[in-house]
Amino acid sequence: MFVIDDMICRYCKDTVIRLITSINGVSRVNVNVPEKTVYVTYDSRITDAHVIRMTLFEAGYKNVREPMKAF
Repeated sequence: MFVIDDMICRYCKDTVIRLITSINGVSRVNVNVPEKTVYVTYDSRITDAHVIRMTLFEAGYKNVREPMKAF
């Protein structure tokens, strides 16, 4: 899961979906604009979270993070 703090509208949602689904290895993207969350299913043998974050960063989304995972 990613949190995109500067994702605020339907246009952002469509853009984020288009950007992430264009990455080789991504199979599914689910975006929730009110919660600013993006769930991505991808093949870790082909891509990784860093590629996803950098794709969003290069498109202008500067506040992309992965929340800390509780154990």
